[in-house]
Amino acid sequence: MERNHAIDAFRGCAIIGMIFFTLLLRLSSDLPDLLRHNVWGTVHIGDFVLPMFLFVSGISLAYYLEKRKDISRQVFLKEVTKRFGTLALIGLSLSFFSASGFLHMDEVMLNALLFLLCVILARFDWKILLGLICAINVSYLGLVYFNLDDIFIGYYLGGYPAALYYLPIMITGLILGKQVMTQGLWNKRNTITMGIIAILFLVFLFITPLNKMTATPSFILLSILVSYLLYVIIEWITREVTTFGQIENLGKKPLRYWIMTYVFILIPLWFYVEYTAQELPLNIFWPFAILISGGFLILLWFLTYVSEYIHVSN
Repeated sequence: MERNHAIDAFRGCAIIGMIFFTLLLRLSSDLPDLLRHNVWGTVHIGDFVLPMFLFVSGISLAYYLEKRKDISRQVFLKEVTKRFGTLALIGLSLSFFSASGFLHMDEVMLNALLFLLCVILARFDWKILLGLICAINVSYLGLVYFNLDDIFIGYYLGGYPAALYYLPIMITGLILGKQVMTQGLWNKRNTITMGIIAILFLVFLFITPLNKMTATPSFILLSILVSYLLYVIIEWITREVTTFGQIENLGKKPLRYWIMTYVFILIPLWFYVEYTAQELPLNIFWPFAILISGGFLILLWFLTYVSEYIHVSN
């Protein structure tokens, strides 16, 4: 099966955004509103980079499953278990630094949980999956009605209960991905899917606030629409240019660079703060924080170039 360049390019853009905003959040306490994210009760541009990654992971999952449709059930389960285990182990290992609590859910663990759930759900018809998306969103209203929505409070990304409400993002990507493989992005099923998502968003916009940290339906549904729009743009661009270069290469191994961000920047920064009795975020003037974050992204760009050169040489 031919590799989809739009997936790698989109995933590369998403991981760049995730790293950039994660670094800014630790480096500066006086960020302008445009550069802030993960703020309770509000929504910012940076809040959409994680949903973008989850959305394209759903599209990628369709390809992952298609490539393995002819292997034995035992081998398939072994591969899925290995992939889930790897993601979960990395998420748990980083959780103290990434989610501000040992064993708490961070971006990697969220991806691991949604990957496993979507593998289980992938066998169902797309109409059933759309029905499940509707049911998940409606169930959120039950939490609000019984005053149970405070289960998200105090936990990064809303904690493990929020994973269920992030699930529609990856499910939608999975639905679209199955069609992209055979009929391309533009087809009747994808149009119906996104039309229903748009209608649901308009309905829930008047019922629930836009809030990433409590995974409200309005935010989740808007995230799907934003991710879809950006994917359409990336897909169109990939038809005009052969490759996205290092951005595309970065998208092929996003987990590697997420780990590097913590190993080389964020974990040492945490130890520095502890040693000097300071607090995060640091009080670095925000333009300098942008320069530092941008400098690290350039370093990642260089590392992808070197790794690609070594790969080609071998």
